[in-house]
Amino acid sequence: MAAATGCFKRILDVLDKWPVDKARTGRDLGEFLRKNVNKAYMTNQFEANIKYWDKQYLFIQKLVNNEVANKYPRLISSSATGLTREQCEIALSNDFLEELKKEDEGYFKGLYYRIKDKLRKN
Repeated sequence: MAAATGCFKRILDVLDKWPVDKARTGRDLGEFLRKNVNKAYMTNQFEANIKYWDKQYLFIQKLVNNEVANKYPRLISSSATGLTREQCEIALSNDFLEELKKEDEGYFKGLYYRIKDKLRKN
């Protein structure tokens, strides 16, 4: 039990270094990892598979420390979409996605009512 508790605390310490992205609440990787780690600890999955969680600790530590990005820096600032990192962050924010959802609802509602009106006339 002590080994599982120690592993759990180490993972939480590493995850505390990961900033929470308020713009992507409910879809943030750090938030997802925190929830899954807590859930695993509460259901005693740490005790059953301590080697697995030790590996997960190492993987999370690499993510938090940005090891791959530091080892292989990007040469260009745009992505496959042609957007920069900052533009992608804006496009993936909850506020922007909510605006897109409103626009889609407006289009489809209008289309629905036009079809409904045509069906009534026939």
